[in-house]
Amino acid sequence: MNNLSKNSYGFTLVELMLTMAVSGIIVAAIYSAYISQQRTYLAQEQVAEMQQNIRAAMDIMTREIRMAGYNPTGGAGAGITTALVGQISFTQDTNGDGDTTDAGEIIDFGFSAAAVDADRNGIPDTVSNGVPEASPLGRQTGGAGGYQAIAEDIQAIEFRYLDAANVATTTPANVRSVQISILARASKPDRAFANTMTYTPASGATNNWGPYNDNFRRRLLITSIQCRNLGLE
Repeated sequence: MNNLSKNSYGFTLVELMLTMAVSGIIVAAIYSAYISQQRTYLAQEQVAEMQQNIRAAMDIMTREIRMAGYNPTGGAGAGITTALVGQISFTQDTNGDGDTTDAGEIIDFGFSAAAVDADRNGIPDTVSNGVPEASPLGRQTGGAGGYQAIAEDIQAIEFRYLDAANVATTTPANVRSVQISILARASKPDRAFANTMTYTPASGATNNWGPYNDNFRRRLLITSIQCRNLGLE
């Protein structure tokens, strides 16, 4: 007499295959959700890094360029000395001694001329795979001594100069305000992302940057600075 119950025989092959199939679907869904969340996290991390990078640089330049031409004695002759697309140089009499020869009274912003942006067009000269290499943006004092980085992975920068009538000018003595456009690039590519965007600086679409057609995320930041000490004499 067979005393085994109907449930003592275990699972059939069909039941095992169905269980494995369902388990595979669940695992695949979990893995897909994990990958999606991981990509989202990496993208957000890259964006946050870029925004922090360019905002810090813009804050430094805004504070200092706003003080360009500071001349409390009226005899220092301080002001904008170089007004190029990729470089701005200016002087200020910070200690009020009537000259601009002291430490920190001559300031330059831009890429390093010799190593990065020799023609001062605001775009690094070195090209890889058809795209200019992102480079550090720097600050130099005293007109020499080299640039100290204030932001990493900058794809392009544009200084646009306006006179008292808000008309673009390249004459340093006529500058009353400065518009700065900075294009930052992520430090690492994302193979799941394709960047086909075009970026328009303050000067307009005739000077667009891109499309770069690569896997790097980028962010553009534009700021206008009123130089409160220019044109007062």
